[in-house]
Amino acid sequence: MNLKKLLLLLLTSSLLFVKCDNPSEPIDNEDIVPQIDIPWPSLGNTPWPMHHHDPQSTGRSKYSGPQTGVIAKKVYVGMSYSGISIGYNSSAFIGTFYPYDFYSLDYEGNIKWKYSSLFCYTTPLISSDSIIYAAGNQSFFAFTHSGDTLWKKNLSTLDKIVSVGINIDKNGNIYYIDYNNTLTVLDKNGNIKWKLRDERFLNWTDAAPTFSPDGNTLYVQGISVSVIAVDINNKTVKWIFGDKRLLSSPVIDNAGNIYIIPGEQWFSNQRSIYSLNQQGVVNWKYDFIAETLWDNTEPTIDFDGNVYFGTDTLYSITNGGKLRWKKSLNGTEIVSPLICDKDNVIYLGVQDPDNGDNKIIAVKGNGEIKWEIIDTIERELGVSPALTEEGTLFYPTWNNEIGNFFIIK
Repeated sequence: MNLKKLLLLLLTSSLLFVKCDNPSEPIDNEDIVPQIDIPWPSLGNTPWPMHHHDPQSTGRSKYSGPQTGVIAKKVYVGMSYSGISIGYNSSAFIGTFYPYDFYSLDYEGNIKWKYSSLFCYTTPLISSDSIIYAAGNQSFFAFTHSGDTLWKKNLSTLDKIVSVGINIDKNGNIYYIDYNNTLTVLDKNGNIKWKLRDERFLNWTDAAPTFSPDGNTLYVQGISVSVIAVDINNKTVKWIFGDKRLLSSPVIDNAGNIYIIPGEQWFSNQRSIYSLNQQGVVNWKYDFIAETLWDNTEPTIDFDGNVYFGTDTLYSITNGGKLRWKKSLNGTEIVSPLICDKDNVIYLGVQDPDNGDNKIIAVKGNGEIKWEIIDTIERELGVSPALTEEGTLFYPTWNNEIGNFFIIK
């Protein structure tokens, strides 16, 4: 081998080593599986109409997010478990459990209208005909866009709602899991269409069932199992998967693949993210180590089909299950659902378990940090942040005595 060839070989080897050693540098990705928003005629055609954006819980917006990452305003609403949804005419919606107020706000955080005496757990859902659905404890409400009450359904102590997510099928029927481990389906007028009880259904605040792309299967989180697939036409269980509870909603891609991270919050550091096909068979799994796995920290899927998830580390996995990159979060832990925008920028909420400081971080698709915000005041970041068509990020807080949420631009 002559000297020229030897030097070229050494240079090439050195470059390969540097590339693989940098966790923020993505590997060559030939596993691009383009994603589109699945048509859903009953759901509001708004920037963020429901929990984690859509019936498949992708957490993916068709708009760009904030470019600079500046807190424009903190808005007081009260203590809340609810996420934020965006409706028609630049309206944001959020509910509280104290002082029992439900809000419609403009993009600057000003009140458009407010309804009192609604103990709200769920993230609001906006239908294509501008109806706003919200529920919690022993009542379920439907409001017009202007704040008039279309109907109120009283619930018993046994069938109350404490779950964060409700869903809607393609015909406009509403689905939720009640406190009695029962899947309940309401029509748009609040009448019960059917119920299915299964003690394996997760019935607490983390519950947020999701739909298959064709709308025929509802995926329900489990207590003693991970996922329960329900055939909504036959009103029966089709299949189950796993033997560990699932504390975040299943996330579904365009091909109907289901992404889940089962397991308890604590007591184990051996974790796995699974990709299942529509029959509940494992496509692949990726193992990772994490001491803590918080509830309602749903993964997100970008427009190339890449999956993002994490705990004390943020991971990017191709649609086929290959690691693209991973990035340490420097002692903080993800405490909110991940979301992404049209530029494949990922937005995550984290907290330092030692001092309670919060961060909201924007991470580019290649793993580079775009911006980050540090907050030392609020208690904890909440579920289902929402992106507007103007690039504003609304970020809720969870069980926060101060009662604020963030408007980030």
